[in-house]
Amino acid sequence: MPTQLHLPVQPAGAREINAVVAMVERDEQVAYFASGVPLFVHRADDPVGRRVAAAQMIALGLARQEELSAALHVNRTTLYRQQRKVQVHGVLGVVDGKRGPRGPHRFTAEKRHRVAELLEAGRSIRHAAEQVGVAEGTIRHALRRGELRPAPMASAPVLGPRIRSEQAAGATGGVAVQRHTERALARLGQLTEAAPQFVAAEAVRTGGVLLALPAVLTLGLLDAGQQVYGALRNGFYGLQATLLCLTFMALLRIRTPEQLQGQPPGELGILLGLDRAPEVKTLRRKLAELAARRQATPFSQRLAERWVRDQADAVGLLYIDGHVRPYHGTTQTLPEGYVTRRRLCMPATTDVWVQQQDAQPLFVVTAPANDDLRAMLRTHILPEIRRLVGERRVTLCFDREGWSPKFFRECDGQGFDVLTYRRGPYATWRRAAFRPITATVDGREVRYTLAERAVDVLPGFRMREVRRLCDGGHQTAILTTRTDLPIAVVAYRMFERWTQENFFRYMRQHFALDALLTYAVEPADPERTIPNPARKALRKQLAEARATLKALEQEYGHAAQQNPEGRRPTMRGFKIAHGALGQQIRAQERACRRLEIRFATLPERVPLKAVMDEEEIVKLAPEAKHLTDTIKMVAYRAETALVRCLAPHYAKTEDEGRALIREMLSSSVDIIPDAQRLRIRFHSLANPRSNQALAHVCATLNALELQYPGTTLTLAYEAPGVA
Repeated sequence: MPTQLHLPVQPAGAREINAVVAMVERDEQVAYFASGVPLFVHRADDPVGRRVAAAQMIALGLARQEELSAALHVNRTTLYRQQRKVQVHGVLGVVDGKRGPRGPHRFTAEKRHRVAELLEAGRSIRHAAEQVGVAEGTIRHALRRGELRPAPMASAPVLGPRIRSEQAAGATGGVAVQRHTERALARLGQLTEAAPQFVAAEAVRTGGVLLALPAVLTLGLLDAGQQVYGALRNGFYGLQATLLCLTFMALLRIRTPEQLQGQPPGELGILLGLDRAPEVKTLRRKLAELAARRQATPFSQRLAERWVRDQADAVGLLYIDGHVRPYHGTTQTLPEGYVTRRRLCMPATTDVWVQQQDAQPLFVVTAPANDDLRAMLRTHILPEIRRLVGERRVTLCFDREGWSPKFFRECDGQGFDVLTYRRGPYATWRRAAFRPITATVDGREVRYTLAERAVDVLPGFRMREVRRLCDGGHQTAILTTRTDLPIAVVAYRMFERWTQENFFRYMRQHFALDALLTYAVEPADPERTIPNPARKALRKQLAEARATLKALEQEYGHAAQQNPEGRRPTMRGFKIAHGALGQQIRAQERACRRLEIRFATLPERVPLKAVMDEEEIVKLAPEAKHLTDTIKMVAYRAETALVRCLAPHYAKTEDEGRALIREMLSSSVDIIPDAQRLRIRFHSLANPRSNQALAHVCATLNALELQYPGTTLTLAYEAPGVA
């Protein structure tokens, strides 16, 4: 505030605070003068007066805090607090409260505000009392006295879809571009990341995907991302926006970045707290930056560590299986793999997935050159499991591809148990050995006809064999080193391996598991050994030679069977008559023997550089694929968490749970921010029972009281038409 200038004449006996202000202490009074003009006076024993005087002198710009601190012997921080109190509450802000009872000590102002929010959201008094930890009578008494009123509604106008659409289309910087200042700073490299900011919006398309946000945060997506990647280069879209955008895309079944072109960017931007979602080229640039750091494996490991720590009981048994991803490109030459669902060999990449007992994915490893399951278990899977679980003994469940008694003995020596199917022909057991068994496992009643015995798979190494007798008489043999499990549990755990096949099918259909994010390649190890292609070609040639020999022999035998014995009664006469055919057979036999000798001398495996130029030895770049697969794992686990929230309140959860959750995630919502909350109001689903189920899920998530990342707004979900 400007003041009139005066000559610097101060009263006699004044003590200078600075060149302008002085103070005089006389007759138990303290007076303050500015250039000789009286400014303020209070009693010497009046602390409130001293506080007001100091706050006024600071506010008028007559004295600085450090000058008053030295003159009044008061800490600078104390002066700052007193000034703020006077600005906010006036003089009463620096008046000490009276001694004795100071009002409700349990039903504090914060709790009253929280109760008001719950009541305004339509919650019952009982629910509000349970949430804040007070008695129902306390809330009713506060309502009667008028001390408790519902929190005010957001004063900002709610933008409808038509208004948002017109604003997005008319934006000068591009569709839905509104935050011009921050984007300008980003172009200059002066913005680390745009902070989420929300405005009230009505009928936001696919806004229901925010229902999965608490699960995504609890699973540790952003925490692990910040720990591993830190931050991206300065720009409008940072690490948080990139990871959340990819996760929302997975949950909304937007399979690739290119499919963002068909989505309204402003609607998805609202969910990120931004003006619009990133463009395709922007998102690909962010992915390329993340992939260039080559931290996808540590990122996946951080998440797996968190999941193991949170669900230690679920990793007592792990399902392990390989999934073959076909390569449909023609630019590169990749090793071939057998694609079971297509029943043919084709260029492909094999990923080995490790999943928990409840079929939730834990981590995935890409096999170099489609190495078999045993090789991957030895080199990659077992060391990683041991790192995650420590010295605990874990059971590994896999199919016949991992069959090897020697490998089973290795696993047992390393502290791992094995559960798998028996491979190869085996003798049937007598029917009298089988007995019907009924048991309850994981809440399910199972019925099998089973038998068991101990068998020696290697000299000195014995395993437990359990067989199931099927209705058709077939016997399915299971081998395990677990001797403590009941026989029905052994069979159930082995047959539950099909949940992994169901997982692959679901991920292919809904999360585009086989989609290639990039066709980029990188050099592969030229010393890596591969099956000798010369043996493959020679094996084919030998098979053709044997087929020709077999055809000649069949022709010779047919001629012998049709021989007219009246004309050629002796074998000598027959051989003379068919001498040319016999010579062909003998020549073909010699050719087969030569091929067999050549085949036996060829090595089974050769270095890759022996059959290819080093420039051609490449593999698909794994980083971006591994990163997006990890994000899809998070999305799948988040969806599963919502299904489990749904289970106690929806009778058909096992059959329809995921379909209902997908409906919730793709539904429209109103997003209304206020001072402390981000209210997400769902529009009605297809029927009342779905709305009731949604209400229970919302109540479960509201109890977590999680904040939208990067803000202080608590997520508050509201179901339609349910009190």
